[in-house]
Amino acid sequence: MIAILGFLARLSVILGFVGIVFSSISDILFRTDYLGQLDSFIDLSSLNFKILVGLLSIIYLVVFLLSYINKLTKYSQNRKVKNKNGEIEVSIKTINETSKDFLNGQEIIKNSKVKSYPKGKSVVIEATVDTYNVDNLNEKLAEIQNKLSEYVFHSTGITVKKSKVKLKKVLGETIVEKKIIDSPTNQKKI
Repeated sequence: MIAILGFLARLSVILGFVGIVFSSISDILFRTDYLGQLDSFIDLSSLNFKILVGLLSIIYLVVFLLSYINKLTKYSQNRKVKNKNGEIEVSIKTINETSKDFLNGQEIIKNSKVKSYPKGKSVVIEATVDTYNVDNLNEKLAEIQNKLSEYVFHSTGITVKKSKVKLKKVLGETIVEKKIIDSPTNQKKI
């Protein structure tokens, strides 16, 4: 909100200067009298005009200071990871891409949208997924949710405070899950 007000205040000042420049150019080149008409229209010595100019300048100053303070106190969206060699800064965009890559690698998920935001020194990940029709979908999504937190932590070093996997759509397609059966490695020959 403050940024919008700051932008509008700057825009009004710029447009005012542009208007004065164009009217003065018009007065010089085309022999018009726009600035003379403006001077006769506004009595610069009246008390009302002085109060109006004073109030506008105070409002402009307050909006400018608030937008400047907002820029100074705006927290970084990046998270920092400290290790023995120094410090690494990881952006929220990187966390989103890492999470999306992990989710798209899961065989029951067709599409995913990821949004994350900082929460203290950690992050919260919210993912919306489209899945195939499989058995025990709720349990599998809970398992994927836990694996997502671990994967992001191991990939980036950022602690995940909470991960939410929201189911948007279950597609009509049914897939057959692949299970790897461990074969005994040490078989006795007879």
